[in-house]
Amino acid sequence: MFNKAQIFDLIAKALSYTTDHQAQVQVTSSSEGLSRIANSEIHQNVFEDRTTLTVTVYTSHKASSISTNILDDISIREAVDQAIANLDLLPDGEEQPPLVSEPQQMETLLFNSELHSSFSVQARAKLVAEGLQSITSPYTAYGQLSYRAQATGMGNSRGIRRYSDDNQVRFSLLVADDQGGAGYASMMANSLSEVDLESVFAIALQKAKVNRNPIDLEPGAYTVILEPLAVSNLLGMMMRSFSGAAVLAKQSFLTDRMGEHFFSEKLNACDDWTSPFCPGIAFDSEGTPRTRLNLIENGVVKEIAYDLSSASKSGMQSTGHAAAFMGRRGSSPQNVIISGGDKPMEQIIAETDKALLVTRFHYMNPVNMRQGILTGITRDGFYLIENGQITHAVRNMRFTESILLALSNIEEISSDRERVGAMMGSSYLPGMKIRDFHFTGRTSFGDTPGE
Repeated sequence: MFNKAQIFDLIAKALSYTTDHQAQVQVTSSSEGLSRIANSEIHQNVFEDRTTLTVTVYTSHKASSISTNILDDISIREAVDQAIANLDLLPDGEEQPPLVSEPQQMETLLFNSELHSSFSVQARAKLVAEGLQSITSPYTAYGQLSYRAQATGMGNSRGIRRYSDDNQVRFSLLVADDQGGAGYASMMANSLSEVDLESVFAIALQKAKVNRNPIDLEPGAYTVILEPLAVSNLLGMMMRSFSGAAVLAKQSFLTDRMGEHFFSEKLNACDDWTSPFCPGIAFDSEGTPRTRLNLIENGVVKEIAYDLSSASKSGMQSTGHAAAFMGRRGSSPQNVIISGGDKPMEQIIAETDKALLVTRFHYMNPVNMRQGILTGITRDGFYLIENGQITHAVRNMRFTESILLALSNIEEISSDRERVGAMMGSSYLPGMKIRDFHFTGRTSFGDTPGE
């Protein structure tokens, strides 16, 4: 993995070849070790060390990007020349906003050396082996333990320089028996004190033990208790609407409706990269300093995320939330925190007469984001609660629900919260008890690994 000086040398070299064009260069250098578990043993250890340079050159109405992981002088020059040459092949598009120019220098240093020294391939194998001792017949474990370190640098032709580094551990585990019952748990950590693989093994195993002989329930509206993972599944889809680009494209339920009282007054959420519970980076992929967003206050949407382009078109300032996902650029909250309630999850369950407990959702898709309608199915732990106790496993069901309706029907929010990882960033989330959550069909989807 490249260090700060090496990354800035690459940025300076690429910018020196951009001649008369406005340009931005980003260098991302990462190393990742991954231990995969199948049939209760480590079946694969892989390691990747990759550094990628991306140069983007601009005219007033065009932008052209080229990436390369061949980093000698000739290859970097060829990448820059190709990006410039491609401008002639591109049609004029929308007016490009000015590149960021202030402040000149920013950096976020989150790399934890203690975490780094504790997750070698031998250390990962030892931790996994210790945990697997608790998984005995008829149960089998599947999952992965990864350690990843990353350094990112950015610079542009207006003189800014940005740098960040961090490292983290992620662990996800599925425990299943030969009858198809399964339990799932996960964790992520940026420091050694946050790492608790033993709890992940214990939770996944306990869920699998309870998840046997599932009963069938009729589709309909049920009170549900969503664990933080399930809340995260809903939240990840909902945050697509908290984007300036989505609002401008009229693809968001917030289009022409900002400031409305959408949700329960119990719901408060912010995006805060400075939080120790889900730390993030001080700037976005365009170099703009990130701001704290007051997303939802007592059920009312207050602020959304903007990048340079959507901010310019909306008459706003970028909030520092530019992001690229699956080749698409836009803006999105990336470190979402939902305020906790008054009762721990255990007490909420104990005080519930009847509800369905959801570990997580799967195969999530939007049906109509203008109306906030989502669909998905339960997975890896779906249970019936009666008189404060889990009485039966339930066969997985499909839901089709308006996120607006669901989050206006919040009855309880747990006081205990968990950090949950996502494709971009992480969140710090409670569990939720929601009434009248609509399950629209049964499913033959099982919990057996590989389905």
